[in-house]
Amino acid sequence: MAYRRPDDETLESAIFDVLIRNQTIKSQNEFTTLVLKELNSGETEYKLSGERLRRFAILKDMVSVDIEYRTSRPSALPDICPVCKSNLESVKNSTLSGEIIEIKRKCPCCSYSAYPRHFIPSKYTFNRRTRGISL
Repeated sequence: MAYRRPDDETLESAIFDVLIRNQTIKSQNEFTTLVLKELNSGETEYKLSGERLRRFAILKDMVSVDIEYRTSRPSALPDICPVCKSNLESVKNSTLSGEIIEIKRKCPCCSYSAYPRHFIPSKYTFNRRTRGISL
């Protein structure tokens, strides 16, 4: 059985249909399952990764994402967002002694923030955006 990767238009349509029925989706796995079910309701069988779905929905402004984090050992702050693969912007602050330090890095596309004590995304909750989805 041959599998196909959905094109952007087909994927956007399937996400739209899923978000009409579900305002909040509690995990990336659930979101992927619902979209694949919608995609595979026709004759063609599609494959879709959770990462592609997450990034596509965020960049098309169809969803907002709430991110739950887990901590790990301190390491260098990442330059690229692990959620949507956009470049992170540095947020700096001035100390009392006049030094300028980086306090975190923030993603301009989604809600991810990286702090010196390293936080790793562990769970995503997707919420339908009204401006990306018109009812």
